[in-house]
Amino acid sequence: MMLRSVLVLTMTFMMFPQLAEAGRHRCRTACAPCVACSDSAAGCSSCGEAAPATMVEKTIMVPTTVMETRTVTKTVCKPETREKTVKVAKCVAETNYVTKQYTVNVPTWETKSVEYTVCKPVYETKTGTKTVMVPKYETKLVDYTVCKPVYETKTGTKTVMVPTWETKTVEQTICKPVYETKTGTKTVMVPTWETKVVDYTVSKPVWETKTGTKTVMVPHQEERSGTKTVCKMVPETVSKTRCVDKGCWQTKTSTDCCGCPTTCKVWVPNVVQESYDCTVMKPVTEQVPYTYSVCVMKPETKEYTYKTCKTVCETKQKEVKYMVCKPETKEYTYQVCKMVPETVTKEVKHMVCKPETKEYTYQVCKMVPETKTKEVKVKVCVPETREYTYQVCKMVPETKTKEVKHMVCKTETRTKEVPVTSYKTVYEDKVCSYTVMVPHTVTEEVQVPVCKMVPKTIQVPAANCGGCAPACTTCGG
Repeated sequence: MMLRSVLVLTMTFMMFPQLAEAGRHRCRTACAPCVACSDSAAGCSSCGEAAPATMVEKTIMVPTTVMETRTVTKTVCKPETREKTVKVAKCVAETNYVTKQYTVNVPTWETKSVEYTVCKPVYETKTGTKTVMVPKYETKLVDYTVCKPVYETKTGTKTVMVPTWETKTVEQTICKPVYETKTGTKTVMVPTWETKVVDYTVSKPVWETKTGTKTVMVPHQEERSGTKTVCKMVPETVSKTRCVDKGCWQTKTSTDCCGCPTTCKVWVPNVVQESYDCTVMKPVTEQVPYTYSVCVMKPETKEYTYKTCKTVCETKQKEVKYMVCKPETKEYTYQVCKMVPETVTKEVKHMVCKPETKEYTYQVCKMVPETKTKEVKVKVCVPETREYTYQVCKMVPETKTKEVKHMVCKTETRTKEVPVTSYKTVYEDKVCSYTVMVPHTVTEEVQVPVCKMVPKTIQVPAANCGGCAPACTTCGG
């Protein structure tokens, strides 16, 4: 809209100099005799006498551009939203269950009898002899000396004094014990250690390596083939229609009220429906072969080695220490106590009144040795031969049978339903909205520059030509 207005104004301003030049040219044409008369001295002299130059007011028409408001009709394309129904392809998944067979190795337990050797201990009782030192107690008479006290009564005299205390020395006999060391002999059983060689039986284990066979399930990879449904999107060309405006700009010329031509560009719409090709991705299902790996358990026989223990009896010798009691005579010392009389002097206080002699009796103890006999028990070890029994263990091999469970894989065919997904193309009607430019005729007021002739008074010199003045006057008018 603004572009059209600018174009109209530009063209109008470009036409203003031409219009002005046309007016001047029209004035010059009307005033041609007058100009010729005024420019040529000879001409003027032929017309008459030369008049003095005087200024004359003349009114001329000057073109002036004036903006006027005019009503213009133009075509405007307005966007209009429309709806259309389009078919849309949609992939719908369908799941169908197909029955397939597959092989499974089912482990089962089977029982088989296996022989094995066991070493069974057998105990045997044997008799042997051994010498044992048996202690015995014997009674023996032993002489020993004992000091026996013997009391003897003696008579003595004493002087009794008058009651006066005097000190006098008195001798007194005392029995004093005297110890005497004596030597004797005795028989003692002395234990001694002796060594002898003894035979004994030892069970020695002997390991023996044997070979056996066993069945082992070994996994193997097998390649198998199958088919699967694959959906691919394939491009497909579809024809569609659309509305296209193939209008053009046209130059429209009009004449205003003054007779001035006006040129403007107007858009002339031309809505045409045309078809075009569109690429659409169409889903296509296809059965494709493929391979897959399956783990299959297959039985294999393998050899293995194992060790068996056998017990072998072996006789060995060893040195054994045993104790033997042997009699041995030893000397020993012992002490004998004897009471020996001894005279001791001491001071005694006594009262003397009158000297008087008196007899008195007193006892004296003497230790008299006496030999006695007593029975003593003596421990004597006497060698004695005894019989004893002992057990000898022998390992006797024995074969036994036991039932052993072992696993065996058996092939079993089973059936299962596998879901297979296939894609189906379903067309749906979908309403789409699109925008179309619809031409509309709109009337609006536009400011248009208009060239108008406005009278203007100017001072010009007057020309005294015979027939020119009226013509110039007329021209000026």
